Amino acid sequence: MINALAPFLIALALSQSNGQPRPLADEAAPAPGAGLVVAELFTSQACRFCPAANEWLAVAGERDHVLALAYGVDYWDAMYDWPDEYAQPDFVERQKAYVDAGEARRVFTPHLVINGGPERMRFSPERAEAALDAAAFLSAPDARIEGEAIAIRLDGPQLDAPADVWVMHFSPGAERRLISAGSNAGVEMVHFNVVRAIAHAGEWPGGRATLHTPAPGGDQSSAVLVQAGPGGRLIAAARVRAGSGE
Repeated sequence: MINALAPFLIALALSQSNGQPRPLADEAAPAPGAGLVVAELFTSQACRFCPAANEWLAVAGERDHVLALAYGVDYWDAMYDWPDEYAQPDFVERQKAYVDAGEARRVFTPHLVINGGPERMRFSPERAEAALDAAAFLSAPDARIEGEAIAIRLDGPQLDAPADVWVMHFSPGAERRLISAGSNAGVEMVHFNVVRAIAHAGEWPGGRATLHTPAPGGDQSSAVLVQAGPGGRLIAAARVRAGSGE
């Protein structure tokens, strides 16, 4: 994990300037240790446009520098008579925070968010790829499993307002589910890096700090997201892999 102050300050400066992405070099991916790009997808098993978005996320998330996360939401369960098995109220609240902070007037699916950007992106593979390619790489705090907890070590300048430190526990990799009713009846739908729980590790006002949150059980991995307020830009991100100390 990156623990150098210089790249962290670069990421922080980007977040404080409305997170405008900087052009990347001609490289297809950053050098090892150069940081992550976070792609969050709000999706529903009852949404007929979501299978294609889920497929895209599964391909994009295989890149080493992309931290992909999928959140199930339940808006269309009653309308299409198919309950999304992954939906949770915390995921709905996270999407609503992005909507409140950004351009969208209401929640929608599939809703792709890159590095916490609040833009209303109508999904297409071309738009998603362009947003991913244009995104700045986020530096990473030192986050690792220590005993039964995830220890998150942060260091940087004082912030105008404290940042939220979120930890998303997810099932790594792809899994498929056959949808037997609703608008996706008969579709074998892929799900990638499905988020199972959200934990708020605390607030970070800047400076040097260490936060702890319980580690997930089983084979779940975790993502640490340092975010400039509800629905705000991401300042930093780290991946904590299942069964590892980092």
